Amino acid sequence: MIKGLGVDNLVTDERLLRTGQFRCYGVDGREIQCAGSAQDAEHTIGRPWPEPRFAVAGEVVTDRLTGLIWMIDANPMEFPVGWNEAFEAIAAMNRKSAFGHRDWRVPNRRELRSLLSHQEARPALPAGHPFRNLFQGWYWTSTSAAINPAFAWYVHLAGARMFYGEKQPFALLWPVCGETEVCLRTGQQRCFDEAGAEVPCRGTGQDGEFRMGRPWPDPRFRPAEEGILDLLTGLCWKGEADLCGGR
Repeated sequence: MIKGLGVDNLVTDERLLRTGQFRCYGVDGREIQCAGSAQDAEHTIGRPWPEPRFAVAGEVVTDRLTGLIWMIDANPMEFPVGWNEAFEAIAAMNRKSAFGHRDWRVPNRRELRSLLSHQEARPALPAGHPFRNLFQGWYWTSTSAAINPAFAWYVHLAGARMFYGEKQPFALLWPVCGETEVCLRTGQQRCFDEAGAEVPCRGTGQDGEFRMGRPWPDPRFRPAEEGILDLLTGLCWKGEADLCGGR
């Protein structure tokens, strides 16, 4: 509960996803006691993970944390594909109602990252996950990079890294379907081709067309006694983004 803000029932545990981290580390990378460290694993802020987290039904897996449905095969295309090829492959899956679903899509960056555990590596997925045919490399998202719309965001499954790169090279595709308001929207509202030119969103299958996830309130931010309240997450941030006046 955020106190002293004049806002009732703003509970961050219900608005954010936990990272999965349950250990703490010193600057040399050695594990330390979490008590008093103020690290992620001491606070464990976010929505608790259900146990078991995943429910398997044939060739699909429901993530009980988010409600999203993933293929149990994390590399259904068998080979890396280009960004456009990923959307074409999804369209083909929907035409034939693959595994009983016609709403398959390329996951946006928040959806794909929601699968990850930041306590695990190689792969960075929750311990005991049911997925198979995992690739320890880059996976596409449907989210273009605002810094350069000829680039798209992708996630590295070995170490939970996220970065952006050109849409021309190849990466893996892991289809998702279903809806969730547990994941937050990315904020993307426009669509772009491989060259970075803006295109109409209809029929692209991109993040900007579907805008999946919990909608942003308008206005999203509100001044509060302690700082700035984010009405989307319930978090309160200091209004000054550089408390130390430098590094």
